[in-house]
Amino acid sequence: MGLIQGDGIRRACLRMAGLAMVMTSSVSIAAPIPSPLVFAGSDDYPPFQWLDDSGEPRGFVIDLQNAIADQQNLEAEHRLMNWDRAIKAVETGEADVVALFVSEEREERFDFTAPIYHVAHGIYASSPETIQKNPDDLSGMRVAIVEGSYAQNRLIENQTQGELIPQEDIISALLAVAEGHADIALVASHTARHVIAEAGLDIHQVSPPFWPRAYAFAVSQGRDDLHAWLEEQVGLLQAKGTYFEIHADWLSEMEWQPSTWRDHLRTLALIALPLVLLGIGGYLWSWLLRRQVTRKTRLLSRELESRRSLQNELQYRVEHDMLTGLPNRNAFISKLDGLIDAEPDWSPSVALIQLVNLEQLITAFSYQVAQALQKAFGRLMASQDGLLVGDFGSGLFAIATRKPLEGSDVVGRLTEPLNLGAVDLDPMFVVGIVNEANLAEGDGADEVIRCGVLAVSVARESHRRWVTYSTDLEPDIDDLLLLQDFRRHGTRDMFLEYQPKLDIETRQVRDAEALIRWRHPTLGIVPPGRFIPMLEQAGLTHWITRWVIEETSSMLERTGLGARGFRVSLNLAPQDLMEPELVDFIIQRLASPMLACSLWLEITETGFIRDASLTRDVFAKLHDAGARFSVDDFGTGYSSLSYMSEFPVDEAKIDKSFVGDMLTNERHLIIVRSTIALAHELGLTVTAEGVEDKETLQALIAMNCDTVQGFFLSRPLGEESLLTFLDRDLANELSGVTTRQT
Repeated sequence: MGLIQGDGIRRACLRMAGLAMVMTSSVSIAAPIPSPLVFAGSDDYPPFQWLDDSGEPRGFVIDLQNAIADQQNLEAEHRLMNWDRAIKAVETGEADVVALFVSEEREERFDFTAPIYHVAHGIYASSPETIQKNPDDLSGMRVAIVEGSYAQNRLIENQTQGELIPQEDIISALLAVAEGHADIALVASHTARHVIAEAGLDIHQVSPPFWPRAYAFAVSQGRDDLHAWLEEQVGLLQAKGTYFEIHADWLSEMEWQPSTWRDHLRTLALIALPLVLLGIGGYLWSWLLRRQVTRKTRLLSRELESRRSLQNELQYRVEHDMLTGLPNRNAFISKLDGLIDAEPDWSPSVALIQLVNLEQLITAFSYQVAQALQKAFGRLMASQDGLLVGDFGSGLFAIATRKPLEGSDVVGRLTEPLNLGAVDLDPMFVVGIVNEANLAEGDGADEVIRCGVLAVSVARESHRRWVTYSTDLEPDIDDLLLLQDFRRHGTRDMFLEYQPKLDIETRQVRDAEALIRWRHPTLGIVPPGRFIPMLEQAGLTHWITRWVIEETSSMLERTGLGARGFRVSLNLAPQDLMEPELVDFIIQRLASPMLACSLWLEITETGFIRDASLTRDVFAKLHDAGARFSVDDFGTGYSSLSYMSEFPVDEAKIDKSFVGDMLTNERHLIIVRSTIALAHELGLTVTAEGVEDKETLQALIAMNCDTVQGFFLSRPLGEESLLTFLDRDLANELSGVTTRQT
């Protein structure tokens, strides 16, 4: 199947890709891109790439490769050859890039860009009635396939029972079937259809399409600079629209099917039948016209009037929301663009108003009540003093004015009870305001609306009645890249460090906290405070939590620390407790006695009060399985120690924002001292975070704190450095620190 883009989706993709290009263009390439840039490929793989009768390379992929080279003023060299040789040419460095199917086996040898197309396979035979049509059961069959192709690799991996007969290319595989050397051919469908039609082969596709595969550019592994550059160029092709122009040029051939006699007959019928009917109708019309000119003229006038009325009705429906009667989004934008074009020096002000309680009204009352509220609110909007008023659907309204808008004024004018017949309801809404939009060349009403929708989203997420747009609201391009890379590569570039925790009583380090790090290939080290909140908002942290548990468990077993009773605590996002599969995974890991003693789970204090009942049940389930819990960043949330006593918590960790300056901040000193005392009263151990000097450690010892962690003891360490640190004689190094008074 091809890449099919709707106009709206395409514009959104182009905007985001354009933003991404701004970001990526600032990243320097580690090594120069070769020129000419050598592309390897098959000499007989239409419509993607082949050599025509004059020996010139042609095809969809050839045009894409030329476009990639042109946009960077590079020379492209296309070397089309036997497919197996083309693959080897890239692996040996004779060529730089090749386009091929993505597979797990090939991902071990190549780095792929984002897909440029999707291609399916099919089974072809000379007799469709007697041929096995299931690609998973080819026993007893002689199967012609292309040497080095994805189909060959997959059949070998699946240990097919059929006899594989490798061929040089697709036409050779199909000829092997036509000449009786093979029973079937299993090849890519797009090229097979062309070959069968061009060669006039009596070959039939005897299976539905299967094995749809992504088709992408690839470079040999180890050429990271070329891969990153190529990935950027593919994105740039889409951002500039070049890809879609090339795809449109080749669409008829890539989605091509040979004409049949039925197609020709149908075409002939479509041409002949209207002509016959037109002749008969013309004769009848002429005969009736001569006899009933007056009557037909009257009927025609009525028909024309009816059509005009219907056309006006259709035009109204196209341009208006049928519930409120206000102009819809397209009509609003079109009219606002007209006003902007008529007054180039004018900068419009627009307010977007989103009703936020429609779902609650449907649940509490009915769908009809929610509709009645929208109609009443639409009448209220229409009564406002504005140039344009619109209803974009789903409770989103817009108003455009000549003067700047004040959020409090907009809210005040729209906040009044609306009579819905049996009940009066106050509309609940948020407002996004764009005042005197600063439009760049080429921008129009669509950009103004985008800014307004962004302001509405921020107002809704931050629980504010209104937000005025500014460039500070725009999403960080790097954050979008990070989220995209995590969805694509997962935890591939992440690693763990461990920050030791000192047991004050024994002067020994028997615990550490696992801290996740991200070494991004282009952005470098990304701090957790940047990517963890972003992944939490996207609901993806449970994948990180699973990976951290697996990595920590492997470390404890690999180093033998788990057998020595060493404990590692790891952070758990509150919403992770709402993932049943992750909870079951943790329970399964805790089934190991060693891990049950070595793994501690840390969760922030504010996470407890989001759903106390469900959290209590999950805590009890995990605690029964052997889990031990710490309350991280204690003191920064809203719950209390008495509330915390309802959960099976084993440790409270005092946040570094209190510990770091407690010797100079009397209030923080009181908080730390009282927290330690009350935690001990509840039977909890206490860890102080952020200890960065000897004096703070000495004060915490005097307060009977149990354990500490911070830069005074050690920064976070890699696995090897942690093992070296544990061999140090800390008791001797801390001999100058006063022991606890009993």
